[in-house]
Amino acid sequence: MAEVPHERPRASVGPVDFSKLAARLELGIGQTARLCGVSIRQLSYWTDKGIIKPIERGSSRTYDYPAIVKVCLIKQGLDQGYSLEGAVAEADASLAERDKDQKRLAAMPEPTLRKHLLERADGVREFAERIRRGLRTYRVSGDLGRLVASVTGLEKLIAFLEANPYTVNTSRQIALRVGRESEAVQQELDLLEQRRFVQKISYPGADVYRYIPPRQR
Repeated sequence: MAEVPHERPRASVGPVDFSKLAARLELGIGQTARLCGVSIRQLSYWTDKGIIKPIERGSSRTYDYPAIVKVCLIKQGLDQGYSLEGAVAEADASLAERDKDQKRLAAMPEPTLRKHLLERADGVREFAERIRRGLRTYRVSGDLGRLVASVTGLEKLIAFLEANPYTVNTSRQIALRVGRESEAVQQELDLLEQRRFVQKISYPGADVYRYIPPRQR
């Protein structure tokens, strides 16, 4: 009877450690410039001035992860209106603060570090939710000016309708339920109707509004 060959055990794969990849990252001047949104001439000038320190290998220059980060920070400073000197100072200050924060985290006892990381994770989730609500509200408003003026009201109204999808009420009744002025809610409901988030149903003497769930849009 022929022997059945043993199957080689499959190696399990897991998440890629980006920090290890970043430690090995090296890009040429053109790649670095494109990645950071600067010109090759700018990057070459900063390098010649000693602002950015590349990895020198003979006549070739490459840029590692710390250098790339600094280039991106300087670009941010320039975009915000700083002079080159000011942008470099801001970048250096940001990097120094990051290093200080990393040292502080490394010195924390494990229970304190765990609590700190959980708080940061909660903050990131909250920020992501704010972005999600903001994008949803912007999609409804379709106009930046109106968004700035009524983002909070629209957020509350949309959140109320999503939490109460079977709502069929007049604007006044909805305003009472969300605790807001009837006139403002009426304007927002009209806007939501234009964007097909709600349906207006006209009855003699009153208009009522019905939420349209996403699957029906």
